[in-house]
Amino acid sequence: MSKIKIIVVDDHHVVRNGLKLFFQEEEGFEVIADFGNGKDALSAVKKNQPDVLITDISMPEMNGIELTKLIMADYPEIKVLVLSMYTEDEYILDSLSAGAMGYIPKDSDEIEIKNAVSNISQGKMYYSSSLSEILAKKLIKKGKNKDVEDRLTDRETEILKFIVNGNSNKEISSILSISKRTVDNHRTNLMRKIDAKNTADIVRIALLKELVEIDN
Repeated sequence: MSKIKIIVVDDHHVVRNGLKLFFQEEEGFEVIADFGNGKDALSAVKKNQPDVLITDISMPEMNGIELTKLIMADYPEIKVLVLSMYTEDEYILDSLSAGAMGYIPKDSDEIEIKNAVSNISQGKMYYSSSLSEILAKKLIKKGKNKDVEDRLTDRETEILKFIVNGNSNKEISSILSISKRTVDNHRTNLMRKIDAKNTADIVRIALLKELVEIDN
């Protein structure tokens, strides 16, 4: 099994070293490079071709949110995980809207960091349970986007919620007791209706338009 290739971007040397040491001891993971700011990381991404990029938000030269936007523009196949001390909703929403597939606090334990990297490397969204309440408050339907809501069927809205909560099509199929092909079709239809191009785009639009609520 090939290893998940990781780039770590954080202006704190101790954080970068800690993550490198942790993943060195974990089978299936490899930190291939680390950088102290977003500008240096961006210039090296093309050469290193990571599967996952772990980034802080507040850094010199270029912050993590701007780095995420630029990576998504040129390398949408790379999955970004934000690891930050900030837990305010504006930082979480801005990061996910920029295209990050996950967001966890810096005080997360090693198991959660590993789970986050594993999940987003498979194209699943991941945010820590400690942030769920913050996100839930932002993702409650408020009737502001009835034009979008009215275009979605009840089943599409249900599947949208599962996608935002990080479930794969296979998992959704099992939960709803319907075929994976049916889930694929519903997913394709809702993506067309909300004008989304990929999973990160689905979540970004759901966040911005406050279409669904997530589970705590």
